[in-house]
Amino acid sequence: MVDTLIFVNSADDLKVLRNTKQSSNLKVFSFNIHAHKLLESEKIPHEIAENYLSHNDRLQIFDTTVSLYDWYKQKPITNEVRIEDINIFGILDTAELHLFLIKTLYNFLTIKRIIEKEAPEKILANTGLSKLVEPLISDKNISLETHTENSDHRLAWDTIEIKFNLGRTPISFHISRSTYNKIKDFLESILCTTMNLWFKADNDKKTILLLEFDPSTYKDLLVNLKENNRSVVLLNRRRPAIWNLNSIKTLNLTKSKILNLKKILSQEEKNHATSLIQEYSQKLDRIWSGDSLHDIFLIEGYSFWPCIKDVFVETYRQRLPEYVNFVMTANKILKKTNISCIASLNVIGETEKIILDLNKNQVHSIMLEHGYANYTKEIVKYDILSMYPLLRDKIAVWGNVQKQYLISQHNFDQNKIFVTGSPRHDSFSKSKSLNSVKQKTILLTIHPITEITGQTDTNLYIRFDKLIRVFCETIKKLNNVKIIVKLHPGQDVHNTDIKMLFKEIDPTIPVYQLKPISKLLETCNAVVNISSEGFDPSTVILEAMIMNKPVMNIIMDEKFYEFQYVRDDAVLTISDNSDLEDDLSEILFNDKLRNKLIENGKKHIHNYLSNQGTASATFAKILMSY
Repeated sequence: MVDTLIFVNSADDLKVLRNTKQSSNLKVFSFNIHAHKLLESEKIPHEIAENYLSHNDRLQIFDTTVSLYDWYKQKPITNEVRIEDINIFGILDTAELHLFLIKTLYNFLTIKRIIEKEAPEKILANTGLSKLVEPLISDKNISLETHTENSDHRLAWDTIEIKFNLGRTPISFHISRSTYNKIKDFLESILCTTMNLWFKADNDKKTILLLEFDPSTYKDLLVNLKENNRSVVLLNRRRPAIWNLNSIKTLNLTKSKILNLKKILSQEEKNHATSLIQEYSQKLDRIWSGDSLHDIFLIEGYSFWPCIKDVFVETYRQRLPEYVNFVMTANKILKKTNISCIASLNVIGETEKIILDLNKNQVHSIMLEHGYANYTKEIVKYDILSMYPLLRDKIAVWGNVQKQYLISQHNFDQNKIFVTGSPRHDSFSKSKSLNSVKQKTILLTIHPITEITGQTDTNLYIRFDKLIRVFCETIKKLNNVKIIVKLHPGQDVHNTDIKMLFKEIDPTIPVYQLKPISKLLETCNAVVNISSEGFDPSTVILEAMIMNKPVMNIIMDEKFYEFQYVRDDAVLTISDNSDLEDDLSEILFNDKLRNKLIENGKKHIHNYLSNQGTASATFAKILMSY
């Protein structure tokens, strides 16, 4: 038993710690990898807070998070904010909600476990962590001393990361969501008007509506859709469809059009939207001020609603105008446009939720799989991250492996499953790379560590840091071997740390985030992929096999699953504790192993990926059949 616990999750907390009288009855806890490194650098003895969580605790955190996706359906009062029969609360991006809730629950249960074990008399914490502590000590004789913290608690998409490479140096910075939307609207207004890219509705002509598609990624699909008597229209609210030169060229080449969301509503309808925003704002205030939500957000009998309330209130306050205007806009689009089919890449984003909810399956909708999905019966709970249990209508999968999984594990109607292959990989199949690269080159692809499953912690970050350092040291020992690094293109916090780590180790190593993976694959002899969690193999593994590159997959959590590519012996799968120098030498210089992996990779691709090189034509034919 200790007298005092001090919780640290930021540099500001160290100032308080230095001014605290040290004693043998005091324990310091780090709550993330950055706090741990700060305390280590100051040589301050401390415990890693996450070590107090068991494996079952982590599973409980994940399951509780998933159970709250539809939290708003549990109380009649939340139905007061419905527009066109859509609940405003249900519009929030499910992935964004998931990440926020799982982070909160992770720290909440961690603190609960620490209190249970240590039984302290006093806890010192910043304002952010204090919100988590307060509900847990309300029935205990524990005092809480709170100090200020300047950290900003917001949801993931409240800020948008702008990324690009300046030569070999990856550059990124963040801007607010509102600023991003203003810039996006301004650029679209100029470019789409100048280049005649706006869609002009024609009720006599059937329209295929594509939600949040990137024209440069799905060029082959748009080309195949061009030769038909239908309009092809893109609705992109997140990333603009004209985000780069290739996208603009593709739109012009295929005569695809973009919906001008600012021109859909009449002035009278905009005035009505303003009135609705004022009305719903008052209703939201009444809901937030009550106690009805406390018993929804529970874990082990404790409500964590007070810990998340402020973020919910601020998020819906800021996004309410955006949500109301888009619901009204989308409703008018669906009513006034002769839409024959809707295609999306997910069913959990704000754009997709609104369109699909308003549609009510009146128009055929198909979700196109866009990642290398591998699941087994053992990890079926995680396939919700691929949206399988959340599907609204039909799905287009990459091959029969996925089709059989959906039928066997989810009893999915096989008539709603289309085996199309992957349209975005048609170009890979057409340019398979067998060319030898003069200097031995490894393409190191990295799946960043995320909190999405509740299984990651400070120890995994420590292992990651060690692995990268050992990897770079090992490469230097090998004769004339070069490294190229490719980061995941998503908005992941860990990517920033990875960039800094390589800058510290060797700033001459090229680190890319947005450069097309196909171009990088052409320049390498082998691919080494780092998977922080074994359940989630990266799509780059598949892409490397398509382009005839031998692949090594380093799994950091010691969890190895019998995925199809494992059964096909198509990838060299190792742990981060393996003999890295020996394994790297083998995949670079052992021609027998390299050839075996390439041949087995071809067999795996043949069985897993249907319609190689013709997936776009296959999917386009389905879309045009409605």
